[in-house]
Order: sequence, then structure tokens, then C-alpha cells
Amino acid sequence: MEEDKNLDLMGVKPVSKAIEKATDKTVDGLGAFFGAICMPAAEEFGLLLRDKVAAYRYKNLESISHKAQKKIEHQKIKLSGQSNPVLVREVLEEASWCEDENIQSMWAGLLSVAAGNTAISDDSLVYTDTLKRLTPFQARLINEIYFDPRCCSVKTPIGNHEDDAFYPENKLIYSVTQVLELYPGDLSEIVPIANSSHEKILKTKDDHGIALSRFRPQIEALKVLGLIHDVKFLNNGSDGIYVFPSLKGLDFFMRCLGYSVYPLEAFILTLQHWNSLKDIDPFTHEKT
Repeated sequence: MEEDKNLDLMGVKPVSKAIEKATDKTVDGLGAFFGAICMPAAEEFGLLLRDKVAAYRYKNLESISHKAQKKIEHQKIKLSGQSNPVLVREVLEEASWCEDENIQSMWAGLLSVAAGNTAISDDSLVYTDTLKRLTPFQARLINEIYFDPRCCSVKTPIGNHEDDAFYPENKLIYSVTQVLELYPGDLSEIVPIANSSHEKILKTKDDHGIALSRFRPQIEALKVLGLIHDVKFLNNGSDGIYVFPSLKGLDFFMRCLGYSVYPLEAFILTLQHWNSLKDIDPFTHEKT
């Protein structure tokens, strides 16, 4: 005992034991939540959490599980206990690395929509690979596009769209400033314009083409992923972008909110209903 005291010169052992105790409590809570979603693999998930998830990743998983529980409670989803175990494993192994709150919320949406239906759980698994590839900027742009009231300015019946696209009557055009403001960090740290602050980059129109070009690969990658059908850079990007949404992108967006709605008409009608509750007309709405 005396030897232990001498070795603990900084007095960190009590703190270490407190952290260990708190971690055990977190692990038990997370294990119970993920086990309730997928009961057959509950024990394995508990072991995975203890053996393979580093302590600093627990915080991310805890945040995701809390967000998922709120979505489940809000939508009154009855847990089936039969979610695809591969989906839950993907969350444990991939989402646990994510510190961005917006993307954490999207992971929570995939979990919650899959929690009450085994078949939908299988469908949600399709999107885990897509979600883990998104940057925080891309995730915000996707939400900006599909939350935009103009996105549902489509009159039903929509008909068949073999190219996976649908065409809102109220065009989805975004100014450079609107796009740049989606970046969650300091623009001056990534945009190659000397001696420019974040605020100056946003305000200086002459620099907008250069600034937007910094994000062009990320924007065009959304087309490769199928999350948008197409994008046009107006005046080489100096005047913003014109986005064409896709069915896959809308499906992905809705699932990451925690909803699964079919077919495309139902997606559009749901969004139109949400906007009507806010007294917004998608066909005349102007983006500000």
C-alpha cells in the first residue's frame, strides 16, 4: 500500500478510477440501447464496446444514441429488436469516429428509422457507406438542398423518372455566399486568398469564384454519390450554383431525418405539408 502511494506522485489514481467507473456506466448504457435495437446481438455489441471502442469514441456514440432516442420517442417508434446487426455494427465502428453534430444526427436518423422495422433496417444499411464518406460541409449542403421549400415545388402526379431526377418549378439556385456559409469552420484557413479573413471572403464578390472553387470537388462528389442529379456552376462559380435534386438524395435525406416514405410523390407531399404548417408556398418561396 505504501509503495502504491509513493508511485502515485501526481495523485492521479483516484481520478483514473473515477474515469474508469464513469466509462463503465457509459458502456453499460450504450450496450443496453444498441441491444434493444438488435436483441440477438446484444451481448456481442456489449463486448465490442468494451474491447474495441476507445474511450474517446464513447462520447460520440453517446451523442448519437441520445439523438436516436429522441427521434424514436418523437415519432413513437416501437422497437422491433430485430434491426440488421450489420447496420448497428457500422454505427459502432464508423459513426463513433464522427465528432460533427450534424452528421451524428444523420447517423441517429438511420438508426431510428431502422429500429422499428427489419426490412427498413436492411434498406438503411445501403446508406451507411454513403454517410461515412460525407464531409461536414457536404452534409450541410445536402440538408440545405432537401430542407429548402423550393425542392418540393413539384406538382403531382410526378410520373416516372428513369434518370432518378425530379425537377422543381422553383429553381434551386444558391449564391456563393449561401454556399460558403455552410462551411462549419474558418474559411480563411482553407481558401487560398492571401490576407483575407473569414468575413472578408464572404463579402468580397471578386473573390467568390476562387472561394467556391475550393469546394467544387466536394460539391461535384455529391453527384458521383447520386445525392444530387446534377449541379451547374454559374459563371464558373462566381454567381453561385444551380442544383438538380435526385430521388436517391431525397430518400437519403429523409432516412437521415428518421423517416422512410414511399414513393416519390409521398416524399414531395410530406415536404409540402411541412411547409404548409409554416405558411410557406414552395412555388413562390425565395431563398434569402
